[in-house]
Amino acid sequence: MFKNTRKNTTAGRAPKKMVAGRFHASTRKTAPEKKAEAKPAPARAKVASFEDLKQQLTAWAENERVPGKIQAWFTRDAVSEHSDWRIVNKLVNGHETLVLDAPAKGMEPPEPVQGIFDQLHKEHLRTIKKALRQIWFRATGDGRFALLVQANVHGKNSGHEIKTLIEFVQHTYPQVISCHLVQCTPNHIFDPAAQLKMRVDLRGVFGSAFMPIAGTGFSMHVLDWSPRIKDAWIELPERIRDAIHPAAGDKFFEFYCGPSFVASSLAQDFAQVDTLDCRETAMESSKMNSRNLAGGSLKFHRGHLEAGFLEKFFSRKENEGRWTFYLNIPAEEPLNAEQIQAIAASRPERILLQAGDLESAGKYVKRFRAEGYMLRKNIPLYLEPGTGKFDLLMLFVPDRAGLLGGFAAQKSQNRKVERPREQVFRKKQGDIPHFVQKK
Repeated sequence: MFKNTRKNTTAGRAPKKMVAGRFHASTRKTAPEKKAEAKPAPARAKVASFEDLKQQLTAWAENERVPGKIQAWFTRDAVSEHSDWRIVNKLVNGHETLVLDAPAKGMEPPEPVQGIFDQLHKEHLRTIKKALRQIWFRATGDGRFALLVQANVHGKNSGHEIKTLIEFVQHTYPQVISCHLVQCTPNHIFDPAAQLKMRVDLRGVFGSAFMPIAGTGFSMHVLDWSPRIKDAWIELPERIRDAIHPAAGDKFFEFYCGPSFVASSLAQDFAQVDTLDCRETAMESSKMNSRNLAGGSLKFHRGHLEAGFLEKFFSRKENEGRWTFYLNIPAEEPLNAEQIQAIAASRPERILLQAGDLESAGKYVKRFRAEGYMLRKNIPLYLEPGTGKFDLLMLFVPDRAGLLGGFAAQKSQNRKVERPREQVFRKKQGDIPHFVQKK
C-alpha cells in the first residue's frame, strides 16, 4: 500500500493572526497571553489628624516668618445630628448606586438619615432610586433637618414614588421639619458652597423655606451656605467678640455674609451693623434676621466687594466711625490687589480676615502689610473636625506707631481718608438781606 510519509505541515504551526485585515501565517511561537492585572484602587487621601494640623501651622509660621501671636485653637466636638448629610447617586465599579456621604470621616449617620437610606432600597421605590441624584439633609444644629431632594422625575411612576417617600418621611421622622424639591439649570449637582452660575428652582413640599439656626433665634434660607458641621460655627460669634473686645460706639461690617449669622449675633455689641453679599438667598436670610433684631440695626447690601461700593459707602457722614471688617473669603474668590487697597483705604479700626488655606493667608499678610496694616493675632479655626481642613482667622490693625517702617508706614500715613462733609457756600455779608421785626 502506498504510505504517505509526509508529515502534517500544519501541525505545530502557530495559529494565524489578524494583521491589518489580512491573515498571515507565522512560524513564531506565540507567547502565552498574560492575564490582565487588576488595577489597584485609587488610594484615598489620608485625613490629617488634629496634631498634624497643629504642626503644619507651626511650621508655616516659622518658615514664612509670620508675625502675630498664634492663639489657642477654636473647635468643638462634631455631633452627627448637628451636621449636613447627603445621599448621593455615584458611579461605583461602573454602576450607579446610592451612597451615604458623611460630613467627616468615621461619623455614624443619625437615625433619620439611615432610615431614609434604607427605605430607598425597597422594591416599591426602584424607579425613584434610579432617578434620584441626591438628598441633602440640611442640619439646623439642634437635631432637626430640612430635606432637599434633587431627582430627574419623569412620568407618573416617579411622581407617585416621590410622593410615597415624602409621606413616609412625614409620618416616621418628626425631626424632618421641611422638604423641598430642587432643580438646577443647567443640570448640575446642587451644592450650597458651590459658586457655579446656574439657576436653582425650589418647590416646597412641606415646611418653610427658612430653617432655624439651633436655638440662636436666627434663621437661614434652606439654599444658603453654612458649614456642614454646625457645632463650632454656632459659637464662632462669641469667639470673635472675645478676640476684638468691641468698645461703645464701634461699628461692624461683614462681607461675604451668607445668612449674616455672625453680624446678627454681634449686633447688640455694636452701634451699627452692615453686611454685604451678592446672592439672593443671602439677602432673604439677612432680611429675616434683621426683622428679628430689636430696632432693626442690621442693614444688608446686595452686591460685590468693590472699590466703588466702599468709596460711596464711606463718603456718607453717618458711616463715619470705628469700623471692624469681617471677611470670610471663599476659596474660589480670593481678594485681588484692588480689593485689598480699597479695604485699606476705608481705614477700618480692625480687619478680621478668615482664610481657608495657608498659602493664601501668607499672601494676605504681605499685601496688608504693604497697605499699612500689621498682623496682631492668628486664631486657628477647626470648624469641621475630622475633615482635615481648617481656617485661619487673622486680626489686622493699623500701624499707627510706625512699627512696619519704611514704605509701608509712609503709605499708611498718606492713605488717611478725608471724608467729605457738607459745605455751606455763603454769599458776601452785604448781599444777604436782613429782616428785622419791630416789637
